[in-house]
Amino acid sequence: MKVCFISEAKSIHTQRCTSSLAQIGCDIYLISSSEIDIPNVTLHHLPIYSPSPIQQCINNIRVKSLIRKLDPEVIHLFGLFSLFSLKTMHLIKNMKNLVISVWGSDVIPAGNQETFKERQIKKYLLNKGDCLLTTSEYLANEVQRYLKNPRNVKVVPWGVDLDMFRPVYRRENSEIVRVGFAKRLHPLSGPDTLLKAFKYAHDKCKKKLQLKIAGDGPMESQLRQEAVQMGLTDSIEWLGWLETPEVLRDFYHSIEIFMMPSRRESFGVSAVEASASGLPVIASMYGGIPEIVTHGETGLLVNPEDVEGFGKAIVFLAENENLRAEMGLRGRKKAEAQFDWKLTLCNMKKIYKKIVR
Repeated sequence: MKVCFISEAKSIHTQRCTSSLAQIGCDIYLISSSEIDIPNVTLHHLPIYSPSPIQQCINNIRVKSLIRKLDPEVIHLFGLFSLFSLKTMHLIKNMKNLVISVWGSDVIPAGNQETFKERQIKKYLLNKGDCLLTTSEYLANEVQRYLKNPRNVKVVPWGVDLDMFRPVYRRENSEIVRVGFAKRLHPLSGPDTLLKAFKYAHDKCKKKLQLKIAGDGPMESQLRQEAVQMGLTDSIEWLGWLETPEVLRDFYHSIEIFMMPSRRESFGVSAVEASASGLPVIASMYGGIPEIVTHGETGLLVNPEDVEGFGKAIVFLAENENLRAEMGLRGRKKAEAQFDWKLTLCNMKKIYKKIVR
């Protein structure tokens, strides 16, 4: 199966998906504006967008010429970002066997506001796809708003490596319960809500609590200052960005509760990784998260911005060790059934074959 991806090579999702598909027998070519070596993937480094109208015409001709030369069985537009301009969107005109993946931020506008131009570009691109892929039912419903006629949008959840992210033995009756957060320190991830909720739990809980924050971003300095003002300096460990899956795995193994107080989340890969690692997850009741976290079964769901609600959830799980273990076990079983990376690849390959037929 010969597949040509149009995406950014610098994206970790692009790297993971293309290299994995190549390992299971797909012949993968990638057209990207960025240049990064990806194992078993043939990269064609070509600029896709240019502010210069003349250069943009040249770019379009080069990309179209390359695709004709490659003659792929399937073309996979991996997110709308690469073609999100009036100058680039017509690249996909007349493309056959076109699969389009959407991720969330490429469709759902920040602050739920979008310009007329943005909406028209999204409508044009999405209606050109022979098959549309999303990672959640929530996102599939969002995509329907841009389609001229209702269509069957395929939901293929973004799985995780269940051999990498797996449960580990945790000490029983420990006096310290460690709470973890692993997201970019950005307002949409809700790290400020996390900090306030942890302060609430820190003051109320019978157990001693420790917070581990993995990530970096524009809110980091503000959050560190607020932690000092709240008197939490000795209770928080700042880990920075975790570079490799192995380091991330060790992070999940070092905590007892995982937090995801996101203000916006179309799926939530971190919640899947945490569940696969045998952790209960406390997360926002928003977007695609409820498709991952089953309230009362694999974790607890709280309304976004509900600081006290998140704080009470931390206290409840911190003081109930057996419940944490039960939720973690059920979360692992759900990950095995629905979020296995091998299943994700298998479903994508089936979709390719069906389109070609």
